Amino acid sequence: MKAADEVASSLLRAGCVEVQEFKHLTVGARVRLWSEQWPEADRIGTGNIERIFHKPNSAWERTYGRPDVELIVKRDRPGLAADETHAFVADYHVKLVEVAA
Repeated sequence: MKAADEVASSLLRAGCVEVQEFKHLTVGARVRLWSEQWPEADRIGTGNIERIFHKPNSAWERTYGRPDVELIVKRDRPGLAADETHAFVADYHVKLVEVAA
């Protein structure tokens, strides 16, 4: 699995701009991946957004009519492989989790 810094560098080289928030998503927010649908994931999330990247006016954005936004999410626990400490996903692959204080 690629390290988060490698992915971030690749996104920046590809023309993405790093932002602290995009619409309802902010750096530090609790999320779960859409595929993580067990009750605890839905209730408390499975990780925090670490970095947000937007590629304005990308071909994807022009084709599909929605913002081209990529996220780096720091997982609470590794994925299937022990070195999968991060998830690298588009914004529509996560669900924001409101955690009660």
